[in-house]
Amino acid sequence: MELIELNQQYVTTRGKISHLNSLHFELLKWSNEQGYTRNLKSYIVEIYHPMEGKEEEVTIFLPIEEKHR
Repeated sequence: MELIELNQQYVTTRGKISHLNSLHFELLKWSNEQGYTRNLKSYIVEIYHPMEGKEEEVTIFLPIEEKHR
């Protein structure tokens, strides 16, 4: 396992792994509607959650810049 410490602002969402593409799309859409811009120089973080007897879930952390006015 590798540990990476990040000092970054993120918007986040969680859902089923089978919806990964739509989760990314909807999170980006929502963040833009809220006035955030994606930080293209920082890492996108995804955490995968095995679910006993259910479909795996994923939490997505999308790096953002400060709100634009």
